[in-house]
Amino acid sequence: MTEIEKEPEKAEDPNKRIARRMKTLKSAKIVFMNQWSVIDCAVRDMSATGAKLVCAQSATVPNQIRLLMLSDNMMRNATVVWRKEDFIGIHFTSEAYPAPPRKF
Repeated sequence: MTEIEKEPEKAEDPNKRIARRMKTLKSAKIVFMNQWSVIDCAVRDMSATGAKLVCAQSATVPNQIRLLMLSDNMMRNATVVWRKEDFIGIHFTSEAYPAPPRKF
């Protein structure tokens, strides 16, 4: 199993994390292919540097995505860093920016 296919083990020392994770349950969309493809997901926890997503179609999600947060209509570019069943761990590669008008 490669590194991208498994969730990292929980850190025994929570201070080893770069940013503190906050549990949440927010609706979001995974956007890719120049905004032509969209997959619904839920954000289970989030920090300043990344998030844990749950998505029924996690195997079809590419490694480079944009995450659209529906609650505030903001987007962030991200890279998938791990996958496990219906869960995906992402690392943000940009600051949040306003989502463009959308067709989805």
